[in-house]
Amino acid sequence: MHRWFFALGLVAMAALTAGSVSAGGATATTPLNVDVSQRPTSESEDTVAVNPKNPKNVVVVSNIEGATPGLFVGVSFDGGSTWARRIIANNDNLGDACCDPSLAFDEYGNLFLVYLYNVENTVPIALSTDGGLSFRLLTNVAQPPKSTGTKASGDNRGLFRYVDQPTIAAANGEVWIVVNAGGGMFATGAPVTGFGQVGSFFAGEAIPNTSN
Repeated sequence: MHRWFFALGLVAMAALTAGSVSAGGATATTPLNVDVSQRPTSESEDTVAVNPKNPKNVVVVSNIEGATPGLFVGVSFDGGSTWARRIIANNDNLGDACCDPSLAFDEYGNLFLVYLYNVENTVPIALSTDGGLSFRLLTNVAQPPKSTGTKASGDNRGLFRYVDQPTIAAANGEVWIVVNAGGGMFATGAPVTGFGQVGSFFAGEAIPNTSN
């Protein structure tokens, strides 16, 4: 899986805290890097989301370095000036997170989080309705029912041999995830009818890997 240093998140936060150039051409304030996590170790695979209902609500999630499971979460309600920080998915209600977080706010202010577990071969989807201060697990996306087709002897292809790099997107009354399912890409989605009102995720659609 690709590893991206937390510097990317710092750059994004710098942009949020920067001044703007006026229509008259006033000089812009030089952006400053912000150490959101303030942890002594490195972070990677970070994701940033801004709440369209409150643009000053910014949320950052990243991997944490070390042997213990978990994800770092930074939450700001003042455009990045101050941050609430914590570790989640460290064997709590969200399980034992490994990596690959992805965030998305929708038009209602719902914040969705997808990530990978340390061991389990499913993909968890979590929801926050308080701007990222807390999350609850919505569902675990598992391997869909097997088709009636058969595979030739020695063919090791097939979905959910492993899962990797999930991405979540939300807009216009729906939320979707796409994940590398170890044999093809897999997508599933759910309807969203309002704040905190998320329907069931359907069985999913697979794009199988037909290469030899």
